[in-house]
Amino acid sequence: MESLVQQVRTGESDRIVVTEALIQDNDLALLANLDGLVHVSIQECRVTDEGLRHLAGLGNLEHLHLRGARIGDRGIEHLLGLKKLRNLNLPQSQVTDAGMEQLTQLPALELLRIGSPHLTNESLQRIVMMPPLRFLHLIDVPITDSGLDYLAGFSQLESLYLDGTRITDDGIEKLMELLPKVHLHLNQQHPDNHPADHTH
Repeated sequence: MESLVQQVRTGESDRIVVTEALIQDNDLALLANLDGLVHVSIQECRVTDEGLRHLAGLGNLEHLHLRGARIGDRGIEHLLGLKKLRNLNLPQSQVTDAGMEQLTQLPALELLRIGSPHLTNESLQRIVMMPPLRFLHLIDVPITDSGLDYLAGFSQLESLYLDGTRITDDGIEKLMELLPKVHLHLNQQHPDNHPADHTH
């Protein structure tokens, strides 16, 4: 990753994309103070909450994807200063409803892709407090039909992916009534019969 860091430091690039190497907390220390860094995508990492403190000062960061990172609420705190962050992808997090509420402080967040066994129906109430959010993907989040009422009126949402939730067929029908214009994707299926797909 050091060569990628050097390219950002010299202005040749604005992104760090790692697809093969296993990245850990100490590796993220290399990214601290890289003002020109806009895009970070790591396909395999063992990053913890402590590791995210190295990203706290990246004021121009717009895209953050950490696959495999077990980030919790304390880690989310380190991201709250990233006021330009538009795309946050944490598919294997340990975030709770409290952490989701913290994410409402990110003023530019348009796409949230997050997985966590600790999120409840109450997390949906936090999500609708994110005015810029247009694309939402929840992975293995144990939300149920009763939480869907929170999404009523969430009119700016364009795409909703739900994989591994506890929502039933009745819940999906309800969701389609609540958000008739939203592209809905459920467990790799398109119950709204919408042929389009959104690249996350």
